[in-house]
Amino acid sequence: MICITRIILLKLCALTLIVFSFGCDQSMTKPVMEVISPTDPPTKTPIQRAREAMERVNQRRTESLQKADTAGDYLVVFTDSEIILNEELAFRKAFWVELVDIYKDEKREDSTVLDGFASLEDRFARRLEENTLGKFYFEYIRTFDPLIIEYLRLSYVDPTETEEALLVRFRNSINDGKVTVTFPENF
Repeated sequence: MICITRIILLKLCALTLIVFSFGCDQSMTKPVMEVISPTDPPTKTPIQRAREAMERVNQRRTESLQKADTAGDYLVVFTDSEIILNEELAFRKAFWVELVDIYKDEKREDSTVLDGFASLEDRFARRLEENTLGKFYFEYIRTFDPLIIEYLRLSYVDPTETEEALLVRFRNSINDGKVTVTFPENF
């Protein structure tokens, strides 16, 4: 019985091969369509790259704050802030503060900006007096993320520029209205 089954299977296989070999004409041996080479993935724009970098920074800020909440010790967020900016953006210590100072200097004639800074500084001082600044520190410095994003964008546009040249271009961006800071109402 097993031999008969094997013989039948062999005949079916042979028949199938014969049918398919005669059933295909010469045009079927050529590909139906040409293979299309994959294109390079679209490159990200400098602003997209800058925003993605800032998203990584904010993700790490969130993780740092969660650890501080768990430990009940918010002093770590101040050092973590600088570490995160250095590791993620290669910023030297307090570089983001320089960007804020440049913004403030370039907007010294704008009363809305000056009022925003004054209000933010008052709330900063109150949080400091209440000994709750660490809990709200990342919220405070996120106010200035647009400045960091603009500086990063400029650095991605021309990665060979020196810091000095990028800061000149950063000032121009501020004066051209390409970057603005929105001060939070409830810090």
